[in-house]
This record gives sequence, structure tokens and C-alpha cells, in this order.
Amino acid sequence: MSKPRKLGAAGRFGVRYGQSAKKRITAIETIQRKKQKCLFCKGKAKRLSKGIWQCKKCGKKFAGHAYYLEQPYLGNTTQADIQKDNDAKALKKENTSEDKETKLNKGKKNK
Repeated sequence: MSKPRKLGAAGRFGVRYGQSAKKRITAIETIQRKKQKCLFCKGKAKRLSKGIWQCKKCGKKFAGHAYYLEQPYLGNTTQADIQKDNDAKALKKENTSEDKETKLNKGKKNK
């Protein structure tokens, strides 16, 4: 006989509903039960209803995910990295416009 797997909060369902459904429930509920932070002031946010949240610190009411607030993900990027990316995009845009002008001028010279 194999050892039963622990599914955390979804263990309350016993043998019903299948393993994949219970895994999804567990994933949602572990995130849901963590303290949620306000997106504006990083205070504590309380869920009023599905997708409606209110910050206890600044008092703002805002919409978000139904069960948890998703924090914007920047990964390991810093503000300097974001600025470099923006500069590179602007430079590329300038170069493409210059290339178009040179192609037009070459076409006129050949005629």
C-alpha cells in the first residue's frame, strides 16, 4: 500500500475530486492566505469581495485579482536596466528611420 500524499488545505476533500483539482485549490489557497500588500503604499490590503480590495493604511479601494493581489514582477532588473532598454529602443527607432531615408535617396539617384 502506498503512502498517501499530503495536499495541504485540499486534504479536507479526502478522496473526492481528483488530484489535479486539489493541487490547483492548494496553489490558490496558499497564496490567498498570505498577507496581501497594498499596491500603492505597501500597507495591509483586505479583500472586500471578489476582486475588490481596500488598504487599511491609506484607505484606497482598488480592483485586483479575485483571490490575491499580484505584485508587479521586475525580476532582477533595476531602474538603470529599464532606462538602458528604453534608450536602446529609441536608438533602434532612429536608425530605422535613417535607413529608410538613405534607401529613398539611393532610389532617386538610380533614376
